[in-house]
Amino acid sequence: MSGVGQQLAGSVAAASVAAASAPVAAATVGAVPAQATVLIARIARVVRQRFDEALTPLGLRQRQVVALSYLRGHGPTAQQVLAECLCMDPSGIVCLLNELEDEELVVRRRDRADRRRGLVHLSPKGERALRDVDRALQSVEDELLVGLDGEERSLLHGLLARLGASAVDWGSVVSGS
Repeated sequence: MSGVGQQLAGSVAAASVAAASAPVAAATVGAVPAQATVLIARIARVVRQRFDEALTPLGLRQRQVVALSYLRGHGPTAQQVLAECLCMDPSGIVCLLNELEDEELVVRRRDRADRRRGLVHLSPKGERALRDVDRALQSVEDELLVGLDGEERSLLHGLLARLGASAVDWGSVVSGS
């Protein structure tokens, strides 16, 4: 098990024990903070670092992957709508889309229904790039969650999905905040 995987597994295991047995007033349990927010922040830092490391060989950055993933999940999207969903200003989205278009990962076309509006499409090359990203991130996930069995992974996934389902903020993922 890698150091990162051990660190994450230890934090998750300690948090489970702490949540089940420690009084709420306790500030820490051993070296593990009792507050979920602190644990999430620690784990998020490790995940973000590993995410960046996994993307580097693919020539992509997180903000590019977020935009591509949004397009994969929502289909062709008006450039203005994409900017709003990613919480980006017009010049920022233009720069991001220029990068993605230069790499042939997206295609911008005029909306047939409203020629004034530009639609952003995920290109076949963008779809292939996201499949590579999926494989790389699965490796990161396997490394980070090595200390959890299948049932625990499913539980963690379900809890994270519930937390994020009502408040997906694509913009904070793009901006890194």
